[in-house]
Amino acid sequence: MDMLDSLIAESSTEFDIKPRTDMPAGVDGLCIGKTIIINANRTRTEQAQTLVEEISHQEISVGDILNPNDIESAKQETIARRRSFNRLVPLDKLVAAYWQSTNEFELADHLDVTVEYLFDVLAYYREKYGVIVKNNILINFANGIQILKA
Repeated sequence: MDMLDSLIAESSTEFDIKPRTDMPAGVDGLCIGKTIIINANRTRTEQAQTLVEEISHQEISVGDILNPNDIESAKQETIARRRSFNRLVPLDKLVAAYWQSTNEFELADHLDVTVEYLFDVLAYYREKYGVIVKNNILINFANGIQILKA
């Protein structure tokens, strides 16, 4: 079972998830009531990324947020996107996958996300934690990701 199937299985009791091939250009997902429509023309990985963000919208967004020029809509988009990053690629999962990878392409593959999404996640974690995170390990987000054992 891939990430998309897992997300659908865990969310199908709460939401009606409908993959559609007739989505308008540039639209990957949309919430209408308790229905989440995802663009079935995208890869399964991209659909999973969209679905988790749309689930976040269902949980936190209020009103019509389709206008990207509206500040409140932009805030809700950012919050939903960040929640999707935390859900699909939590920091502990990122660290575990890092040790199994030799480059960002393999890392994205281990995490079942696109490389573009991974770079967005890394930019978010850089903003959230700063360039260097020290715990039992040292995570450097300055240029992609580098993890060293402390």
